[in-house]
Amino acid sequence: MLPPGLRCFLAVAQAGSMREAAQRLRLAQSAISRRIQQLEEDLGVQLLERGARGVALTPAGEILLHHGREATHLTERLRADLDALRGVRRGHVVLRLAESFAANGLATALSAFRSAYPAVTLDIAVVGSEAILASLHDRTCHLGIAFNPPADPEVEVLASAAEPLAVMVAPGHRLADAPSLTLADLAGMPLVAPSYLGSSRDLFDTACRAARSPIRPMLETNSPHVAAAFIADGKGVAVMVPRVLALHLAQGKVRAVPLADPLLTGGRIALLARRGRRLPAAAEALSASLARVLEQAR
Repeated sequence: MLPPGLRCFLAVAQAGSMREAAQRLRLAQSAISRRIQQLEEDLGVQLLERGARGVALTPAGEILLHHGREATHLTERLRADLDALRGVRRGHVVLRLAESFAANGLATALSAFRSAYPAVTLDIAVVGSEAILASLHDRTCHLGIAFNPPADPEVEVLASAAEPLAVMVAPGHRLADAPSLTLADLAGMPLVAPSYLGSSRDLFDTACRAARSPIRPMLETNSPHVAAAFIADGKGVAVMVPRVLALHLAQGKVRAVPLADPLLTGGRIALLARRGRRLPAAAEALSASLARVLEQAR
């Protein structure tokens, strides 16, 4: 329901280039360029600075981007309300989430949701906490699931659950049967730490400084498969959220030993939405399904 020129402009503004916007909209670059030029003529202002490395928004473009996002939100709500009036359960929901919940929790939530809303389309991507918050701020996603999100007046926590870090080891490792461990116990060991993509690494670094532990990770990764492969030979260990390696835990390939360091046991995973934003019915339903999974994890 958005005018074609505005729709193309918003796609280019989000993608940062005509080429990527063309791929997302499945239109020729020339068609997108013509529509934006027509929009600029209609409004009497230049919206984009075009260069060899892509495009940048002009001040007028920044203003239109803000109002365009508001218009997209209102159009979305209109469609959802009309569908609800007709008793139709459809729509499109955008979710951005942390790797840990994607590995363990998402499938359960989606199973319940898809049974009730089979016609709803989904856009789900695993990204870092900063990207999740940014997407909520600019309304390019409906919901986010982040590890230890910072307090933000524009973001509301809809549900949360404890998400402590633990030491992940191979079953035959000498520490596998320990009741608990501290960071000091890991000094000098080959160690995997979360990459700087997520908030769990911030927590890990803060705890190392507080404990004054001389720990230098041998490997930094945001991939559960890479971490599991590193510790599989029984020599290395990983400090991660156990949920990330849920599949490997279930298969008995790794064990999780609790950490006694207070900073590392206080992590939480939270379901987030932009404060004050009225979500479409489909997004509300997915939110309820995700919240139930988090509540069961408490």
